[in-house]
Amino acid sequence: MEYWVSHIKVKDNEIEEVIAFLNTVEGLKNPNIYTKDEIVKSIENKENKWFTCVLKEKDSGKRIWNRDSKIKTIDIKGIKYIRSDNKEERSDNLGKLPSIT
Repeated sequence: MEYWVSHIKVKDNEIEEVIAFLNTVEGLKNPNIYTKDEIVKSIENKENKWFTCVLKEKDSGKRIWNRDSKIKTIDIKGIKYIRSDNKEERSDNLGKLPSIT
């Protein structure tokens, strides 16, 4: 399965949770909150693919999202991070996604 992350919740400069949609043939479905640990396990177990997404337009009440960057995990000295870039830094980074309010 493929999930698209639209929003993040950051605490102490680390991503704690995200809102992600399931990408289906009918479109994006079932927005849910996932923890960073759930995403790390899912990616490392090769269960699902994760991407960031950006809001393209929201005309007439319907939101159109575009898939953006693939989310990867990195391990630095036993600490797991999720990133949408190719940097090997001690931090999470999924770009400039809006915050969960």
